[in-house]
Amino acid sequence: MRKPTPGEKDLITPAEAIEFYTLSARKMWKLMDATNGFTVKYYNGRSLIIRKVFEEFLDNHPELRRRAYGKQGTKKG
Repeated sequence: MRKPTPGEKDLITPAEAIEFYTLSARKMWKLMDATNGFTVKYYNGRSLIIRKVFEEFLDNHPELRRRAYGKQGTKKG
């Protein structure tokens, strides 16, 4: 049996959100501490994010995603 991806789960951890949605860890932790447009649940000392609500929040705030670095097909010089 394979492990479900964060895109298939209803609740995800902040670490899964950072990796799956290509977010900055620093920005993610600031969002977790601030009042925001997505819901964070606490269960046995763990922070869990409701994925669908978080996706809607990211759709309204695309500036939170990291830029893709590396070779982009453009050359200098």
